[in-house]
Amino acid sequence: MKKLILIILAAILSVSFVSCSKKDYNVIEIDGYIVEESKAPTNYVRIVMKNGDAMLLELYPDEAPITVANFKKLVSEKYYDGIIFHRVISGFMIQGGDPDGDGYSNNDRPNIKGEFNANGVINRIKHERGVISMARSSNPDSASTQFFIVHQTSVINSESLNGQYAAFGKLLAGYGTLDKIASVKTGKNDKPKSKQQMAEVRFVNIVSTPTTPDTE
Repeated sequence: MKKLILIILAAILSVSFVSCSKKDYNVIEIDGYIVEESKAPTNYVRIVMKNGDAMLLELYPDEAPITVANFKKLVSEKYYDGIIFHRVISGFMIQGGDPDGDGYSNNDRPNIKGEFNANGVINRIKHERGVISMARSSNPDSASTQFFIVHQTSVINSESLNGQYAAFGKLLAGYGTLDKIASVKTGKNDKPKSKQQMAEVRFVNIVSTPTTPDTE
């Protein structure tokens, strides 16, 4: 009987340890924004990093409908879960979305039309701090899964990005997380020396907004 009791206690402790050690990525508050996960696609997306830090994005389908539809499809498929920000340049941007983490792969996902001025598509979104945009090669219609988030607003960034890349949304909250990722030490090809991994990327609804929104 004593042996049976010990076995039962060990099993209970094992279950408790597993449930306690499992990290909860359902972040409901980001810089005063209260959000709840949505089963259906919305224009709000929460990126939760492996360390629990989070960012909240608003998507702009009126400016870049093809790009937003592509991003929403990937989020719906949980494509970005576990993928890293593989290229980080402080003051410029953080880039992610490559499943292999080297900047050369998209799991053979199709390319999409580049929705930016130089490609014959009117896109009025400026590449300022917090804006999310699609990464691409020299081919204007080569964007697929990789995206970047602008770290800082600057003349150099604006001149090199505006009208040349398909911006499609902007951070509502989580600028501290953006700064933290942008400040990590990097090595060859601007790859962070410590893994900057997205744990979950999900659609959310905004339940309430902060009294004083983050206007960065």
